[in-house]
Amino acid sequence: MKLGTKINLVLVVVTTIVLTVAFWIVVNIEGSNIEKQVRNDSSTIGEILLENITRMFSQMRTQEEHLQSVVDKLSVIEGVKYVDVMDMSGVYIAATNHNLVGTKADTNDSEILEKIKVEKKPISTRKDEGGHYELERRIPIYQGDSGETENMINMIEVEVATRSKGSTDVLDAQKLLQVISVSIEQNARSIFATRKEDLDAIQEITDDVTRFDFFHDFIVFDTKLNIIANTGGEKDEFADDESKYQRMREDVIAGNIEYAEDIRIHEEGMEVIFRMEPIKLQVEGKSKIIGLLEIHTLTSSYEERISALELRMVGIGVIFVAILVITLAIFLRKEIIGPIMLYSKVAQKVADGDLNQVIEYSSDDEIGKFGDVFNSMVANLREFDRLKSDFISVAAHQLRTPLSGVKWVLKLLLDGDLGAISTEQKEMLKRGFDTNEKMIQLVNDLLNVSRIENGKFGYAFEKNDFSKLLKTLVENSELAARARGIEILVEDRAQVGEFMFDDEKLLIAFQNIVDNAVKYTLPGGRVFISVEKQGDYVQVKIKDTGVGIPKSELHKLFSKFFRATNVIHLQTDGSGLGLFIVKSIILRHGGQVWVDSVEGKGTTFTVIVPIVNNLVPTEVSIQGSETPKK
Repeated sequence: MKLGTKINLVLVVVTTIVLTVAFWIVVNIEGSNIEKQVRNDSSTIGEILLENITRMFSQMRTQEEHLQSVVDKLSVIEGVKYVDVMDMSGVYIAATNHNLVGTKADTNDSEILEKIKVEKKPISTRKDEGGHYELERRIPIYQGDSGETENMINMIEVEVATRSKGSTDVLDAQKLLQVISVSIEQNARSIFATRKEDLDAIQEITDDVTRFDFFHDFIVFDTKLNIIANTGGEKDEFADDESKYQRMREDVIAGNIEYAEDIRIHEEGMEVIFRMEPIKLQVEGKSKIIGLLEIHTLTSSYEERISALELRMVGIGVIFVAILVITLAIFLRKEIIGPIMLYSKVAQKVADGDLNQVIEYSSDDEIGKFGDVFNSMVANLREFDRLKSDFISVAAHQLRTPLSGVKWVLKLLLDGDLGAISTEQKEMLKRGFDTNEKMIQLVNDLLNVSRIENGKFGYAFEKNDFSKLLKTLVENSELAARARGIEILVEDRAQVGEFMFDDEKLLIAFQNIVDNAVKYTLPGGRVFISVEKQGDYVQVKIKDTGVGIPKSELHKLFSKFFRATNVIHLQTDGSGLGLFIVKSIILRHGGQVWVDSVEGKGTTFTVIVPIVNNLVPTEVSIQGSETPKK
């Protein structure tokens, strides 16, 4: 993974972590605010509606108190046992016994109520109590006074006792029963009309809350926890509610707690926050609980907004991270990655032997200072290389003259020009002569490298016959090949004829490659030389069946003084300069050279040289070589 990729990855990770933490904090704060806002809105609207409901309750209570006062007045008349009024659900609205008010009728009365609902007519009974009768009458009350029996609204229970069983007393009691029934009926019908209007208004209020998207239910209970009004109109919704919630309602109604609040799953599967508050009235200067208001607020009303906020924050975060990372990546690439890549390229060229590289980067930071140090280091290396080259050049020149003198003296002795020598002496002189030749070759290589590096190798490009160069190459190599039992095979399919090249230098290059092939191929092996035309180039492949080169060392093959580790024990002599000279000569001709090798199986050198004049470089680098023009 590249440094730039690593830095960008770190930036993405760090930025993502920081933004995640920051956004988590923001979402939690904003989410809490949203929840508080929904709860506050619910509470505020609930308080407003509670005021309206309380006013309705107050009006209803006034009417019920008036009806109760009428019942109380009638109940004290002599002979009246009781006067009760109940609504259609069997709940006592007014009664002689005040403890019955707000309670449900017993089973017997409930059955009678259901019977009256069906038959739509009064039911009268007479009980014999020994010395007198008790006359009881249950009368349905209908909405309006037109005599229609469709809309029954209440039922009156009246019981009077006769003074005796005499017909006159019974008649008087029946008259009293009739008067009381009429009086109660008129009052009850009037009160019901007002009460119905108030109940309808309360139901309308509970239904109206549906326009607020955060409300689910709005329920109004009386003191007996009978539902008076409910969003949607269902009156038995909580008849089988959990005891936990029933106890909460009872505690609020009883005044044991100011209010109750919890979160529960509604029967429809939705999660709601429910809040129970008492409905209070001022009665004789004291606060009296007359009902219960239960508000159900949907948690989804704020959870959905929080989810939307989270999505927005994620979107903003992604965009922010992308912009930040791109901005930082551009900045880092310009200020750090770019200079490092430049340094890397320059350092690689220096490592490849080009000591004329200079880092052109100016800044006052650590990277700029590193560039200055690097340039200083390369300048020192360049100076050391110059001193080394000067030393090699001087040493080679100083060695060449005496070595040449030794060569000619040995030659004279071997040829017998200075007198006859024995076979043993001749053998010893031959070994000395061969060693001297190797020394002269080493000196020549050193001088050639020095000339190449100083741009003084002296190329002479002329029209030459490539076939002739190939023939000379083979002739120069056959003697050494036969001596080692190695066969040289040539296949010239190019027939390129004449083109511009330096025949002396190009012969040195090819001769070096062929000599190495012969040197590092075991006896009985072969060296193949094939020539083909490839467009504007001639391609020469020199393949051997030798020891090959380790794959890990191929990249160093054209470096100065390099010799593969697996051939040193085969041939102890060798300068390691030949292939450096080869590459310099080929590059100067505008060509390329590369190698493929399998250790233990052999090596193939491929050389391409342009046969078109305009592909040959016209300028020479300080090292005396140049990449072919494109």
